[in-house]
Amino acid sequence: MTDAQPNLIAHWQELNAQADAGTITIPPDVAAKCDAACVAYLAHLNDMKRKASVLNETKSWGDLKSAQDLQGRFLRLATGTDRSLDVILQQHIEVIESMRMLFRRYFDETADTDDRTSANITALTPEN
Repeated sequence: MTDAQPNLIAHWQELNAQADAGTITIPPDVAAKCDAACVAYLAHLNDMKRKASVLNETKSWGDLKSAQDLQGRFLRLATGTDRSLDVILQQHIEVIESMRMLFRRYFDETADTDDRTSANITALTPEN
């Protein structure tokens, strides 16, 4: 059995490429709701990251070898390896930011279209 993890960043980049090509679309109101969920989750992840940053502040657990070994084990879980909490939280943040790029394009494009339409109508309107 393998522990192969899907490359979520690549997945969302592919979805962004499909959106660029026009092969997928998301209604602007759905995209806005998804973006809002991403914003809330990013705030949660950043809060977790902030709280977890104190985990790498090592304090003495005593002089026993078992205490030192346990302290080292917990420290490795918190930081310093590719499977540490700090790295995993950052990976989650990067995935959510990739998701936001896809969702934001739809209501950003809608706003851009509205601005262009307004400018075109203004250009066609005779001056008063």
